[in-house]
Amino acid sequence: MATKPKVFSFTAVKQFEQCPLQYKVVRIEKLYPYEQSEEAKWGDYVHNCLEAAIMQDAPLPDNVSQYQPLVAAVAQRRAQGWGVWCERTFAIHHDGAAELVDSSDPSVWWSPKYRLAGKIDLLMVSPDGKEAIINDWKTNKSSRYAEPQQLDLYALGVMQALPSVEHITGCLMFLCDGYKMVKTSYTRDKIPYLWATWRGKTMSIMSAMMTDNFPPGKATPLCGWCPHSECENWQQGQDFRERRKKK
Repeated sequence: MATKPKVFSFTAVKQFEQCPLQYKVVRIEKLYPYEQSEEAKWGDYVHNCLEAAIMQDAPLPDNVSQYQPLVAAVAQRRAQGWGVWCERTFAIHHDGAAELVDSSDPSVWWSPKYRLAGKIDLLMVSPDGKEAIINDWKTNKSSRYAEPQQLDLYALGVMQALPSVEHITGCLMFLCDGYKMVKTSYTRDKIPYLWATWRGKTMSIMSAMMTDNFPPGKATPLCGWCPHSECENWQQGQDFRERRKKK
């Protein structure tokens, strides 16, 4: 199955690593059209409100007004001369070079030029261009589900796209969990390791595409939310969901 891959995102790579079969039926064969959950709709709403408040000075609606301190903190950085961007997209080439691209252009995700891409919720760069801060806002209820590997990819993209940046602070900020933060720091000497890691991850997916080798992943409670009922692990996931309801 020599399938031309879409540009890979963190979410796509994570899905393949958790369950290659689910990746195939959802992303390649498209057997199950995406249906946005209520939680995801709320997350998009919060992100849009924050972007409007930060970039356009729009007032936050009452139902997200609790996030005003975050908006004020970003405004303070801007007043100090920092560059501020919301929903900033980076794209990484097949050789590891990267660039910041037009976030409104969906063709980025299908361009043969790129291997990996991501959209950063909040990117701030210091006046001298040597320091950057990456924020990814999470509307999950708990920071227990933090995935700092996402910051690894985003830091790689920013350092490759902005050669002047010498240090990055990456932060997963859990807005619904008391602003709990998972932080990671990066310097340019980490670039070879980060690129080798993410190149290897994408090579695994591309190899699976060429050989049509997409076995099911390890059975986990998440299997209960998988739409592919033909998988051997699906029933175990349903049993978990039933036990959870009875608790």
